Amino acid sequence: MDTATLLQAIYRAYREKRMSDILPRLDESFRFVVHLPEDVMPGGDKPRNKAETAKLMQHLMDAYDFVAYDPGPIIATGDQATVQPQIRFRDKNTGKVLQTKIMHTWRVKDGKAVELDERHDVAAIQAFMKSVSESGS
Repeated sequence: MDTATLLQAIYRAYREKRMSDILPRLDESFRFVVHLPEDVMPGGDKPRNKAETAKLMQHLMDAYDFVAYDPGPIIATGDQATVQPQIRFRDKNTGKVLQTKIMHTWRVKDGKAVELDERHDVAAIQAFMKSVSESGS
């Protein structure tokens, strides 16, 4: 399976909240880094292994309705790819909606994802999380 096809399958499964179809596509050595500060995401930008990634993804699936999740074009060169998903998530507790773009850089080896680096508009995420926190108080 080529890089773009693999990532299309991962994005489709994530959008449809099918964790059982994501995990087999991640290598056992998988590493995920989300570049967000500790106040926005517990653990901040520490690298997460496959099990920690699964736990984080499941938390997001449980906490948000995925109103829209469009990865857009997958720009693949060999075993690397960049993607800029446009997302629209609704917090299930407050109804608040986050609409933003994410920057993904992937690395693939032997037909499985081995690394994902995720960057955000930090100010937008912080404002959304503050809004959710204030609504939940």
